[in-house]
Amino acid sequence: MNKHHIAGLVKNGRRQKGITQQELADKAGISLRSVQRIENAEVVPRLYTLRVLGEHLGFNTTNFEDIGDGPTGDQQPASNSQKSRRAGKLILSIGVGAVILSATGAYISQSAHFPETNFEWFTLITVLLTAYMLFLYRVWR
Repeated sequence: MNKHHIAGLVKNGRRQKGITQQELADKAGISLRSVQRIENAEVVPRLYTLRVLGEHLGFNTTNFEDIGDGPTGDQQPASNSQKSRRAGKLILSIGVGAVILSATGAYISQSAHFPETNFEWFTLITVLLTAYMLFLYRVWR
């Protein structure tokens, strides 16, 4: 059974019962996001999750015995392209952090009077950390 077949079973079963995704999540004891991911064929659910959904939606899970539980439960293992993107994001994050540190060091070393006070020093650090956190948020979301 593939994830698209499972998605169809869950979505059709839920619609036939006339319940929302949130109601199904509450009845099955799983998160709303998990129900959404299953119905959108983003993941192959664990066998336990399928059994619980089958009990509430009225479909038989004996055909799913070969699914088993993957290493991350509801998530499929990351593909090579996902691992590659993650590695690229990590390298970019570290590289940008190093460039910010280097550029800040160069700016401070060439300036005879900066920072003059601890306030200026902490303000500089705060601005740099805020900019870096915003950058990381954009890259990793």
